[in-house]
Amino acid sequence: MEKMLKSEIIKVFQRNRSDFVLIVFLMLIAGFVQASSILGLMPIVNFLVNKDLEHANQVTKFVVSLITDLSLPVNIITMGGFYLFLVLAKNSAVALEKFVTSKVHFKVMKQIIIEEYESFVNASWRFFGTKKYGTLANTVVKETGKIGVVFETLASMLASIITSFFYIALAASISWKLAIIIMSLAIILSGPSYFIGKYIYRIGVIHTDASNRFQGLVYDTLNSLKLIVGYNKRNDSIQSIKATVETIAKTAVQFIMIRVFSGMMGEPLGIILVVTSVFLGLNRLNLDIGEIFAFLFAVNRIAAQIQLVINQRNELKGAEPSLQQIYLLKNEADKLREPSGIKKIDTFKKIIFSDVSFSYNGNQKVLDKINLIITKGKMTAIVGPSGAGKSTLIDLIMGFYYPVSGSIFVDSLSIDKINLNSWRNTIGYVTQQPFLFNATIRENLTWAKHDATEEDIREACELANATEFIDAMDKKIDTIVGERGILLSGGQSQRICLARALIRKPEILILDEATSSLDSHSELMIQKAIESLSEKTTIVSIAHRLSTVRNADYIYHMESGQIVEEGVFGQLLKVENGRFLKAATLQGITS
Repeated sequence: MEKMLKSEIIKVFQRNRSDFVLIVFLMLIAGFVQASSILGLMPIVNFLVNKDLEHANQVTKFVVSLITDLSLPVNIITMGGFYLFLVLAKNSAVALEKFVTSKVHFKVMKQIIIEEYESFVNASWRFFGTKKYGTLANTVVKETGKIGVVFETLASMLASIITSFFYIALAASISWKLAIIIMSLAIILSGPSYFIGKYIYRIGVIHTDASNRFQGLVYDTLNSLKLIVGYNKRNDSIQSIKATVETIAKTAVQFIMIRVFSGMMGEPLGIILVVTSVFLGLNRLNLDIGEIFAFLFAVNRIAAQIQLVINQRNELKGAEPSLQQIYLLKNEADKLREPSGIKKIDTFKKIIFSDVSFSYNGNQKVLDKINLIITKGKMTAIVGPSGAGKSTLIDLIMGFYYPVSGSIFVDSLSIDKINLNSWRNTIGYVTQQPFLFNATIRENLTWAKHDATEEDIREACELANATEFIDAMDKKIDTIVGERGILLSGGQSQRICLARALIRKPEILILDEATSSLDSHSELMIQKAIESLSEKTTIVSIAHRLSTVRNADYIYHMESGQIVEEGVFGQLLKVENGRFLKAATLQGITS
């Protein structure tokens, strides 16, 4: 897993190579200028301590020479002006580097979020069958946001390392012996902080898992709120959320305290290094006061940068579980990317199932040797008890899955050779449970066809028997329907869904038990709409209630994944001891 993560991070850097090269270049400049700005202090200290600069160090002599060449007096004002110039140059270089880094940071974050979302959306239906939606939502909404933190932390770490290099070079230029002693001591003292990373990683795993559960619980709660209230399970739901939030809060506090304790180690480290530098510099290496002052400044900055690098590494270890989840899910989604042929299609004459079998798990067959024909311009009904395999058959027509054995043909083309996007553009699809977006009726309809005209909208609503109740609303077609259509009745929502399918003027209309959960009046309204369409478009109707397919041109009766009977309504009622006849009798249909 760690190897996979490194590989993915390398890909990100390779894809944005030019941006990262620019950032490193700017970091080098910023690091050099930051370290160089310290040199401006050395002449000031020497000037204040000793007015005679003839025996000063080489840096002080260089600054004095530079001021003299500019025909300026050598005094505290000109030296202060030189130092001010260095500081302004340093701040400008750092600001430019931070600006470019932040732009690239958000560019990379945007890339990864969009790619993750695209991978999920383009995955086959098998991918979603094995995943919790809460985990997927948390990955896109929250965990991918940590990409920005990771990139920013990596950039800061690199900047700290580069800046440290220049400070070390500066210290070494003053006294390489003292620089080696101080750096060795710094590494030894900061070593224990390195091992905190494993503990932080474990906390990160717990935090990410809890975030996944939290997102899933919120998702499930909002989608089943009526059920929760109806069963008086509000308190149970709240308790479940509380336990998860407590875990998130606990791990968040642990992250903060680790950051606090790591930060607290920096000051003692700095003091030890400074005291050691002063003692050895004055008593063993005979450095002058200006050199000691510049060396101490460099050591102080080195200690700060070392502490930053340790803290940044800990930040990365904490974010590592999030990165692993992001890339594991993305790679799995990419591997299960929905396959599609290249042959585009915009019409058809027949859909043919030839010995089609299908299984979700590779063992138990959901469909077994299905043979059927759906003819254009006809209404084909597929009926049978729950669990017979009716909806799975529709999933195969839609291209959500492909047969395990046998073939599905659209005219003479196997469905796996057809471009699925073009095929689905010919289909209007109405599911058993109506789903509407929290928007206006107009927006829900035009979602299916962005260029729909007012005439298209009106025609679709009339065909779906929805015009009457829409016109009775205060804002008519611009009425907001609420989340999942909660502000409408079930029958109204389903008729809007039917109108949404019809606005595309589909070649084939697929109704997956579209009336099974409706009251008799709503069912009658939709049934009339379907019957009025039967001469204009091809209809495939999955039904449990046999009364809704009385006028179908052809009926297939399924049980246990097989077609057990087929024919027209009247013929099937005449089959002695027939399965269809028994079902019809149970539903009170006798002729």
